[in-house]
Amino acid sequence: MIAAETWKPVVGYEGRYEVSSLGRVKSLPRKDIRGRTIRGRMLAQITHPSGHIQVKLSLDGACKQGRVHRIVMLAFAGAQPAGCEVCHNDGNPANNSLTNLRWGTRSENLYDRVRHGTHHMANRTHCPQQHPYSTANTYVTSDGRRMCRECLRIRNAQTRALKLKEKQAWT
Repeated sequence: MIAAETWKPVVGYEGRYEVSSLGRVKSLPRKDIRGRTIRGRMLAQITHPSGHIQVKLSLDGACKQGRVHRIVMLAFAGAQPAGCEVCHNDGNPANNSLTNLRWGTRSENLYDRVRHGTHHMANRTHCPQQHPYSTANTYVTSDGRRMCRECLRIRNAQTRALKLKEKQAWT
Protein backbone atom coordinates (compact mmCIF):
# COMPACT_ATOMS: atom_id res chain seq x y z
CA MET A 1 0.00 0.00 0.00
CA ILE A 2 1.39 3.38 -1.04
CA ALA A 3 1.02 6.14 1.53
CA ALA A 4 -0.86 9.26 0.47
CA GLU A 5 1.32 12.31 -0.04
CA THR A 6 0.66 15.05 2.51
CA TRP A 7 2.11 18.56 2.45
CA LYS A 8 3.26 20.81 5.30
CA PRO A 9 4.95 24.22 5.39
CA VAL A 10 8.76 24.26 5.48
CA VAL A 11 9.84 25.45 8.94
CA GLY A 12 11.21 29.00 8.67
CA TYR A 13 9.75 29.43 5.18
CA GLU A 14 6.02 29.25 5.94
CA GLY A 15 3.92 30.67 3.12
CA ARG A 16 6.79 30.30 0.61
CA TYR A 17 7.56 26.57 0.47
CA GLU A 18 5.94 23.27 1.36
CA VAL A 19 7.44 19.80 1.82
CA SER A 20 5.69 16.50 1.24
CA SER A 21 5.77 13.30 3.27
CA LEU A 22 7.46 11.69 0.24
CA GLY A 23 10.38 14.15 0.32
CA ARG A 24 9.38 16.57 -2.44
CA VAL A 25 9.63 20.35 -1.96
CA LYS A 26 7.61 22.96 -3.83
CA SER A 27 7.37 26.72 -3.87
CA LEU A 28 3.96 28.30 -3.39
CA PRO A 29 2.36 30.87 -5.70
CA ARG A 30 3.25 34.41 -4.62
CA LYS A 31 3.53 38.00 -5.80
CA ASP A 32 6.89 39.52 -6.67
CA ILE A 33 7.89 43.09 -5.75
CA ARG A 34 6.16 44.42 -8.88
CA GLY A 35 2.90 42.67 -8.03
CA ARG A 36 3.20 39.97 -10.68
CA THR A 37 2.06 36.48 -9.77
CA ILE A 38 4.78 33.84 -9.67
CA ARG A 39 3.32 30.40 -9.87
CA GLY A 40 4.48 27.62 -7.58
CA ARG A 41 6.66 24.79 -8.85
CA MET A 42 8.49 21.70 -7.69
CA LEU A 43 12.05 22.57 -6.68
CA ALA A 44 14.99 20.96 -8.44
CA GLN A 45 16.74 18.49 -6.18
CA ILE A 46 20.52 18.51 -6.08
CA THR A 47 22.46 15.40 -5.06
CA HIS A 48 25.33 16.13 -2.67
CA PRO A 49 28.47 13.94 -3.04
CA SER A 50 27.40 12.15 0.17
CA GLY A 51 24.21 11.05 -1.62
CA HIS A 52 21.90 13.35 0.37
CA ILE A 53 19.39 15.43 -1.56
CA GLN A 54 19.38 19.23 -1.23
CA VAL A 55 17.17 22.07 -2.43
CA LYS A 56 17.74 25.82 -2.62
CA LEU A 57 15.42 27.94 -0.51
CA SER A 58 15.33 31.73 -0.60
CA LEU A 59 13.83 34.29 1.73
CA ASP A 60 14.24 38.06 1.49
CA GLY A 61 17.02 37.74 -1.09
CA ALA A 62 19.06 35.27 0.97
CA CYS A 63 19.49 31.86 -0.62
CA LYS A 64 20.26 28.75 1.43
CA GLN A 65 20.65 25.10 0.58
CA GLY A 66 18.72 22.74 2.82
CA ARG A 67 18.97 18.98 3.07
CA VAL A 68 15.59 17.48 2.29
CA HIS A 69 15.71 14.84 5.04
CA ARG A 70 16.06 17.58 7.69
CA ILE A 71 13.32 19.68 6.07
CA VAL A 72 10.94 16.69 6.10
CA MET A 73 11.68 15.81 9.74
CA LEU A 74 11.37 19.40 11.00
CA ALA A 75 8.02 19.81 9.23
CA PHE A 76 6.47 16.46 10.17
CA ALA A 77 8.20 15.34 13.40
CA GLY A 78 8.84 18.70 15.02
CA ALA A 79 11.97 20.27 16.45
CA GLN A 80 15.22 18.36 16.51
CA PRO A 81 15.85 16.80 19.94
CA ALA A 82 19.16 17.72 21.57
CA GLY A 83 21.98 15.43 20.51
CA CYS A 84 20.02 13.89 17.64
CA GLU A 85 20.32 13.86 13.87
CA VAL A 86 18.22 12.45 11.04
CA CYS A 87 18.67 8.71 10.40
CA HIS A 88 17.60 6.91 7.22
CA ASN A 89 16.05 3.54 8.13
CA ASP A 90 17.08 1.87 4.86
CA GLY A 91 20.54 3.45 4.64
CA ASN A 92 19.72 5.21 1.36
CA PRO A 93 20.39 8.96 1.81
CA ALA A 94 18.30 9.73 -1.29
CA ASN A 95 15.13 8.16 0.17
CA ASN A 96 13.56 11.06 2.05
CA SER A 97 10.13 9.58 2.62
CA LEU A 98 8.81 10.31 6.11
CA THR A 99 8.36 6.57 6.75
CA ASN A 100 12.12 6.10 6.13
CA LEU A 101 13.30 8.85 8.51
CA ARG A 102 13.68 9.14 12.28
CA TRP A 103 15.54 11.20 14.86
CA GLY A 104 18.47 9.29 16.34
CA THR A 105 21.84 9.86 18.00
CA ARG A 106 25.11 10.02 16.09
CA SER A 107 25.99 6.62 17.54
CA GLU A 108 22.74 5.08 16.27
CA ASN A 109 23.39 6.57 12.83
CA LEU A 110 26.90 5.06 12.71
CA TYR A 111 25.59 1.65 13.82
CA ASP A 112 23.01 1.91 11.03
CA ARG A 113 25.84 2.46 8.52
CA VAL A 114 27.54 -0.72 9.73
CA ARG A 115 24.23 -2.64 9.61
CA HIS A 116 23.53 -1.43 6.06
CA GLY A 117 27.09 -2.16 4.92
CA THR A 118 27.84 1.45 4.01
CA HIS A 119 30.42 2.12 6.74
CA HIS A 120 33.89 2.51 5.22
CA MET A 121 35.51 0.10 7.69
CA ALA A 122 32.81 -2.56 7.31
CA ASN A 123 33.48 -2.71 3.56
CA ARG A 124 37.15 -3.63 3.94
CA THR A 125 38.09 -7.08 2.67
CA HIS A 126 41.74 -7.09 3.88
CA CYS A 127 43.60 -5.93 7.00
CA PRO A 128 46.28 -3.17 6.70
CA GLN A 129 48.91 -5.89 6.12
CA GLN A 130 46.77 -7.26 3.23
CA HIS A 131 45.66 -10.47 4.97
CA PRO A 132 42.10 -11.33 3.88
CA TYR A 133 39.19 -10.88 6.29
CA SER A 134 37.93 -14.41 5.68
CA THR A 135 35.81 -16.31 8.18
CA ALA A 136 38.79 -18.39 9.29
CA ASN A 137 41.15 -15.41 9.53
CA THR A 138 38.85 -12.93 11.32
CA TYR A 139 38.43 -12.52 15.06
CA VAL A 140 35.51 -10.35 16.20
CA THR A 141 36.01 -8.65 19.58
CA SER A 142 33.26 -8.27 22.17
CA ASP A 143 32.68 -4.67 21.02
CA GLY A 144 32.25 -5.75 17.37
CA ARG A 145 35.67 -4.81 15.94
CA ARG A 146 37.30 -7.17 13.43
CA MET A 147 40.89 -8.28 13.94
CA CYS A 148 43.10 -10.30 11.61
CA ARG A 149 44.07 -13.64 13.22
CA GLU A 150 47.32 -13.79 11.17
CA CYS A 151 48.39 -10.35 12.45
CA LEU A 152 47.52 -11.40 16.02
CA ARG A 153 49.57 -14.59 15.61
CA ILE A 154 52.60 -12.60 14.34
CA ARG A 155 52.27 -9.99 17.10
CA ASN A 156 51.99 -12.66 19.81
CA ALA A 157 55.06 -14.49 18.42
CA GLN A 158 57.04 -11.22 18.48
CA THR A 159 55.93 -10.53 22.07
CA ARG A 160 56.95 -14.05 23.18
CA ALA A 161 60.35 -13.67 21.49
CA LEU A 162 60.91 -10.29 23.14
CA LYS A 163 60.00 -11.65 26.58
CA LEU A 164 62.34 -14.65 26.07
CA LYS A 165 65.15 -12.27 25.04
CA GLU A 166 64.55 -10.11 28.16
CA LYS A 167 64.50 -13.21 30.36
CA GLN A 168 67.80 -14.40 28.89
CA ALA A 169 69.34 -10.94 29.44
CA TRP A 170 68.49 -11.13 33.18
CA THR A 171 70.09 -14.55 33.63
